[in-house]
Amino acid sequence: MQNQEEPLIKDFKSAIIISPPIELSIQIQQYRKKYDKAFVRWMPHINLIFPFVKINDFNSVYDLLRKELSDFPAFKLVFKEVSFFQHGNNYVVWLKPETPEDPTIINRLQAKLESLLPGFNELSNKSPAGFQPHLTLGQFNGKKEAEQKIASIQADLQPIEFEVSEIFMINRNGDVPFSIENTIRLSRKL
Repeated sequence: MQNQEEPLIKDFKSAIIISPPIELSIQIQQYRKKYDKAFVRWMPHINLIFPFVKINDFNSVYDLLRKELSDFPAFKLVFKEVSFFQHGNNYVVWLKPETPEDPTIINRLQAKLESLLPGFNELSNKSPAGFQPHLTLGQFNGKKEAEQKIASIQADLQPIEFEVSEIFMINRNGDVPFSIENTIRLSRKL
């Protein structure tokens, strides 16, 4: 990592995320393809840290995060509920991540990452409620349209369940889509 006097530089072309396995993303992607303006740029994801660091700092930060998160437990995540929030003039429709065994674990994981990356706290400062984990499905112009889409998606949604046993450091170069650069494995459940 850079020496103590040189702070890490934030980059909006990198992030740390949770992403469902590709084989479970088909249902998510059908909605994102229709409604999410960032469909091509981003894979289905929950941001944990965004913005993140410049690509040249990935290796040193990866070593730190891998070591510090090696005992953080893997956990079950379920998507079965659709919701929305207002963001500027748009309404963002999203999947609510539920962690039935430990309802606070995603927030604790995100807080641990923030503690390891001082100053990288944009996501916990975005709203008065703090960090709000979500997987974006799309953006809509009005509350009524968002509510109609939620009702439609919710009626068709089959629950998606998987174990989060790893998180991903992603980056993009120029206008190309994000790709996974590093995988940080979490501790397996006993």
